[in-house]
Order: sequence, then structure tokens, then C-alpha cells
Amino acid sequence: MRELKGDWRDLFNGFMVALDLRKCFLALLGIFVSICACGGLTIILGNSVDAKTVEPPKDLVLHHWWNTQKVAWDVIYNGKYVDEPVAVSSAPAGAMMAPKSAPVTVVPVLPKRQPTGAAIRVGYTVAFALLFLTIWSYFGGAIARIAAYEIAKDGERIETRKALQFAKRKFWSFFWAPLICVIGFFFFAICNYAGGLVGSVLDFAKIGSPLVALLLPLALLSGFIMTLICVGTVTGLPLFAPAVAAEGTDSFDAVSRGFSYVYSRPWHYIWYQMVSSAYGYVCIGFVILFAITMCHLGIEAGAQGFELSGVWKPGAFHKVANESWALILSKDHQACDLYSWDPLQVLKSPHPYGRLQHLANSIVGVNYEGGGVAEGKDTFASFLITFWLAITLGLALGYVVSFFISQQTMIYYIL
Repeated sequence: MRELKGDWRDLFNGFMVALDLRKCFLALLGIFVSICACGGLTIILGNSVDAKTVEPPKDLVLHHWWNTQKVAWDVIYNGKYVDEPVAVSSAPAGAMMAPKSAPVTVVPVLPKRQPTGAAIRVGYTVAFALLFLTIWSYFGGAIARIAAYEIAKDGERIETRKALQFAKRKFWSFFWAPLICVIGFFFFAICNYAGGLVGSVLDFAKIGSPLVALLLPLALLSGFIMTLICVGTVTGLPLFAPAVAAEGTDSFDAVSRGFSYVYSRPWHYIWYQMVSSAYGYVCIGFVILFAITMCHLGIEAGAQGFELSGVWKPGAFHKVANESWALILSKDHQACDLYSWDPLQVLKSPHPYGRLQHLANSIVGVNYEGGGVAEGKDTFASFLITFWLAITLGLALGYVVSFFISQQTMIYYIL
């Protein structure tokens, strides 16, 4: 890591700070546990509410899992579909009976939905939030500690074991920091609610409305505090974990530091986040494409040797590898004009995920006909290739989390 200068230029150290196999592996573990626990909870609950609508994906393509999550959330919060959507033809407006030549308007009739119980919605929301917070309070805390130590000690690295011990010791500080903000927000909201409720009860004596109006300044003051908490939490949340990791402090002090830095130097903070985001797009895209190219070249060279450059068993190993790639990369982005690299098209529709998938398909050249785990004697080989591809590309995906946490830690030190 280069020598720090104490300003926004230090953010360009983020590429190497985040490019740490330990951080990427911890991030991969966090992502895996999150998918199993939080994603599994969502899909299982959504499937139990509406089995026809929510079906688990049969591959490892990221956006397939994400789309299934969104469908499950829609079912959990809005209810299951009780019938199929239909289309009804209608005559043009203002006509008792449309002539045969008149165009027929097709009006879609949305299917009816059976609302999910409030207990299920509230219980799921609380369980999901606590699970997610628990997972990343540990793994995210360890990553933040490694980054904080490396930045503070000018490149000196802490042992992974010590970082995990720190995350375990300070777990409740990481865990409670965002919850303190939520509790504070709802405290003032409930105070206002209780005041309105008291006014409603006293309104039978015709003093409720005047009393509420008289105490309105208190409600406005409460609203002011709620707004401060809301804005401070949304903007300062990324600094809570770095504060605990760097200072070894408690939850209240972490929240205080996060709010203080955001409100005392807002324009610096916004500028740092903008630079970090723009730089992050480049770094993350490079790492992911590098990992895909590395895997493809390694497999291609091995396949050529296995097949004696096409002399013996031509295409045998290529077919096994292709079926593994088909489980990971996306057919939806293989041939799509939306992801052309025309400068105007890039500015109009950035779509970084889609463009990465499109480039990955161009590099690997996947044939999606009959994609899946190979059958017969090649089943085990296909499984192993898929496993190693998932681990390797998962580490590249973990770099996304590592970069985010490392950059937020760097921003904390700069502020």
C-alpha cells in the first residue's frame, strides 16, 4: 500500500487494500451464509405461501436468485394469487355496440390476491433483518478490522484469527449500532403516536384537538429529531462498522462518530463516496473479468491437453466444462444489443451487471443448449468443475464486499 496522504487521493489505495484473499474469503462466507439463511428463509416462506409463483432456481446465475427473491418478497408482503390473469375484450369508449371494423381493445384484468397475515409479514421482516445483521456483524466486522489495522499500520497485516476474535469480542457493538438508530427513531415516533392517541381519547370532552394543537411544537421537535436520525442513519451507516473496528469502541460511540462525521463534513463525505463509487466500478469490473478470463484460459488449456488438441476425444472435456459454465453465466445476456459498447448507449443504459455478464459470455463462448450437470461418467467431473468455478468466481464476488467495507474504512480514517 502506498503512503497515505490524508485526503481523497488515499481512496485510490482501495484496490490493493481490498484485494486480500482473506477479506474476499470472509466476504464469500458471509455471502454464502446470507444466501442460505436469509435467502433460504425468503424462498421457503414465499414457496409455502404460493408454491406456483415462487420456485427456487436450478442454477447458480445471480440474477435468477435475485429475481426469485423479489418474487418471494412480493408474495410475502402482497399475498398469493388466487386465480390466473385474464384479458377481456371491450368495445371502444362511447359505443353501445362496436362495428365489426372497429379495433377491439384488450383490457387486462389483474388476478385477485389473498393477503398474507400481518403476523407473517412482521415476523418475517424481523427475522430477516436480525439474521442479516447477525451474519454481517461477524463477517463484516472481521473484514473491517483487517482493513482498519492495515490502513492504520501502513500496510502491516493482522492475523485472520485475531481479526475473527476481535469480531467475536465486539460482536454486540457491531450488531447494536444500526439497531440503536432504529430504536431511537421509533421511540420518538411512538411518542408522537401516543400524544395523538391521548388527544383522540380526550376529544370526547372537546379538549383533545386544542390540546394536540397546543403541544404541536413538541411533535415538530420530535419530527426534527426523527429526520436527523433517519438522514444520519442512511448516510452514516457505512461508517459504524469502521468506527468499531478502528477504535474498538461501543455501539453508542460508533453511532455518534458516524453522525458527527456526516453532519460536520457533509460535502467531503459526499465527494469521498462519489469517488469511491466511480473507482469501485472500474476495480470490481476488472477483478471479475480477470477471474473469468483466468478460469476460462486455465480450463481451455487443460481441455486441449485432455483432447490432444482435438486428435483424441474431440470436444469431450469442452462439453463437460461448457455445461458447468452454463450453470453460472447467464443466457439472458449472451446476445443482447442493449449491452453494446457504444458510448451513448453506455451513458444511457449503464447496466454494469448485464455488461459484465455479456463480456463474460463473449470471453467464454458458452453454448446453452442442454446446459447443466453432465450425465453418466462425466457427472462427477462436471460437479467438481462447477464447484471450483463457484469458489473462484465467488472469491471475485467477495471482492465486491471487501472493496465496499475497505473503502468505507478508508473514508472513516480520512474524515
